[in-house]
Amino acid sequence: MAIPQTFSIYKATISHLHGDHLDDYATMLSYSPTYLRTIDCDQAYIDDVKSTCADGTWPKICGFLQTYTKNFGIMTTSSNYGVARIGELSLPVSVARTLGGDANARVNNASVVTRIDVYGNSILICGDVEKEAWEGIIKDTGDYGRLWRPFLSNVDILVAPHHGHRSGYSVDLLNLAKPAIVLISVTSYDPHVDSRYSGPPVAGIRIDGTDYHYISTRKQGHIRIEIAPPVNALMIGAKGKRTWSFGDAALSIH
Repeated sequence: MAIPQTFSIYKATISHLHGDHLDDYATMLSYSPTYLRTIDCDQAYIDDVKSTCADGTWPKICGFLQTYTKNFGIMTTSSNYGVARIGELSLPVSVARTLGGDANARVNNASVVTRIDVYGNSILICGDVEKEAWEGIIKDTGDYGRLWRPFLSNVDILVAPHHGHRSGYSVDLLNLAKPAIVLISVTSYDPHVDSRYSGPPVAGIRIDGTDYHYISTRKQGHIRIEIAPPVNALMIGAKGKRTWSFGDAALSIH
């Protein structure tokens, strides 16, 4: 299905510099994003990225970094998204390195985490941040904890960290976010989705007569969520209605 030529991307985020998160960045750039965000990396971070590129994506990562630095600049972002509010936080790479783990974890733990609030619905996109980093952030008694805890709290839709793997599952995160539903972006051959997302503290929702605690791309394919304005925006706590579609239906352009 061809996307209409009039389509463009206003804001894009690449959470961190692993190949599975930027493999198709050239296609994304072809739709002319006005703003692009990724992490502010240093040479030690780049060395960790290179040492973990067993999938042969290192040349592509280098190409992305050159394009990003030339055309966007470090930490480029925007604050005006109309009816949506988008916030992004990430640990400095120097701090992420102190949280333990191997080179792969050090790369993951610096991921940009994105929160989108629109029509009373909150969506948290967790990158590949792993358990130890979530615990360190949430339990921190200094500036990081004070900044991050409200950012992670009271979420309707949570996109699972690290593709739903056990390494990213954090009870601390889920108890703070209290999501209604968890989305898991995972390939069809990946056997590592953590089964704990299938119960509390994930509340669960019903879609077309089926109950879900988590929805994975492995089973449902593409996932599309449309959020409409609330019927009565003046009501306290009013939320816009969410409409879900999966698989090929999720790709239809309205």
